Amino acid sequence: MNELVFDPVNVLGCTPDEAARLLEGRRVTPGEVEAVAAVHYDVRRHARDPRSYWVTVTQAARILRLSPVVVRSLVDRGALSHVRHTSGVPLMRRHEIDERASVRPE
Repeated sequence: MNELVFDPVNVLGCTPDEAARLLEGRRVTPGEVEAVAAVHYDVRRHARDPRSYWVTVTQAARILRLSPVVVRSLVDRGALSHVRHTSGVPLMRRHEIDERASVRPE
C-alpha cells in the first residue's frame, strides 16, 4: 500500500511561505491543517489541478465515474467523507476518492 506523506503546503494549496504564515510557523496536526484549509483553500485555483489534495463534487464525480448528482447525494448522506469549505463547497480528500475509485468495479 502507498503510504501518504502529509504535506501542509499541498493540503492548503499554497506556497511554503503562505503555509508558514497561515500556520503561524508552528508544528500542527493534519486535522489543524485541514481546518485552516476549510477557510483558506482556493477552490477555483485548483479546479483543474490533477495533484490537488482536495477535490470538489464535480472532480470526484469524474474520478468515480458517477454523476455529480450521485456524488452530492453521497456527500449529503455522509457516505463520502468531506470537509465543508466556508464557501459551502464540500471538499473531499483526493486520495480517499482515488482509493474508492480503484476498488469500484468497472
